Amino acid sequence: MTEFQTKYNIIDEKPPYNAPLKAQYKRGFAFYTMKERLPVILTQVIDQLSKDKEQIVQHFGEVSREELKTAIGEISKLKYELQTDKEFVPIASELGDEQVWNEFIAGMGSDNSYYSACWLYAETYMYRRLNNIFESTTTLKKLDYFQQQKNKALTNSYDAMGAVLQSIEHFNTDKASKSEAEIGDFFQKMLKLNLWGNRCDLSLTAGQDYHQDGDPISLVEACNSFIVSDHSSIVWDHVRQLKSADHVVIDIINDNSGYELFTDLCLADFIIEHGLASRVNFNVKAIPWYISDVTPKDMQWTLDTLKAHENPHLSAFGHRLQSRFDTGTLYLKEVNHFWTSPYEFHRMRDIAPALYEELAHSHLLIFKGDLNYRKLLGDFNFPYTTPFRDALRGFHPTALCSLRTVKADLICGLTEGLSDKLDAKDENWMTTGEYGVIQFTQK
Repeated sequence: MTEFQTKYNIIDEKPPYNAPLKAQYKRGFAFYTMKERLPVILTQVIDQLSKDKEQIVQHFGEVSREELKTAIGEISKLKYELQTDKEFVPIASELGDEQVWNEFIAGMGSDNSYYSACWLYAETYMYRRLNNIFESTTTLKKLDYFQQQKNKALTNSYDAMGAVLQSIEHFNTDKASKSEAEIGDFFQKMLKLNLWGNRCDLSLTAGQDYHQDGDPISLVEACNSFIVSDHSSIVWDHVRQLKSADHVVIDIINDNSGYELFTDLCLADFIIEHGLASRVNFNVKAIPWYISDVTPKDMQWTLDTLKAHENPHLSAFGHRLQSRFDTGTLYLKEVNHFWTSPYEFHRMRDIAPALYEELAHSHLLIFKGDLNYRKLLGDFNFPYTTPFRDALRGFHPTALCSLRTVKADLICGLTEGLSDKLDAKDENWMTTGEYGVIQFTQK
């Protein structure tokens, strides 16, 4: 056993079932995240800020020069706290979420450090502390230290985006003649396109550029064998039956910006175009989060970039989206700090009852990505055959669906023996992003 393992009570085992995932289990992805991924991410933030110092000062004013220097020093301190398993300290904030956070920290008891706490709590706390550093400044409160990576995640994917839009436009031609079965088949393709868009996760690649190329829609069917739990036809059955209801509303709980947000917008646009809902809501993050998560600023930048693009398919799509936002068939909801809180979703009803009630009025919630999946399951290591509905632990505001590529060693809803077969092929299958789930449950 190494000195590090001894000092921080690291156990050389896999995380046990029926217990929270924690970084203290060396053979779990949480350990790798705390030991390797998160320190690299903080180092990259420091490097990017140092590289962009003059541009930042030019934008935020000369006063920001000294504050930027102080912020870099504070990030270095945060990295040291992470690497030495320090206990969590309260957050001083004016965002309005400080009471929720500090009551949570106070209630953690002795498991209140990076390696002893539930992985979800520890990683979320690090990102909240990182933002807190910039909140504490006078001039840099609105600086998005992940902006460049997020923008590249879109600009690196223009060719694929153009191909996707051509496929959608081809299907939408003469849409009045399309049968319900044809619309259903294409809706399921759009769900899968949206699922695989979640591969573009900069927190998994520690901020490294991701290129999406080729025509993703033409590849969707070829990837079906990689969907290890596929409820896409059941999702369609639910959406199809909603058509008889008045004013159908669907909520997307967004994950990453860039190409994944583009696929979110494609799915929402298709839903509105074919009259499958009256409105699609987007739920985004209030602050820079897990590198690539969508903020309101990212949404508007994406729309503006699409509208101004020289590719006529991208430009037309951007203008159509803007029109839908202007008329309210697409709607960006006011940011809610629960999405950047440490809490699992099964605790939403107690912690954020107004949000729970609001979501209960939606006809379908589509949770995007790995972090949302982790919060749905609460980073609790259920046996992998546990039904999706059971793993939600009572979180049933309305019908909900999860679209998630598998990037962490927790999952539910698998058939008996499937995880053993996948382990035999690749023991790291749960952390590569090559596999995905489309899981659904009624209210």
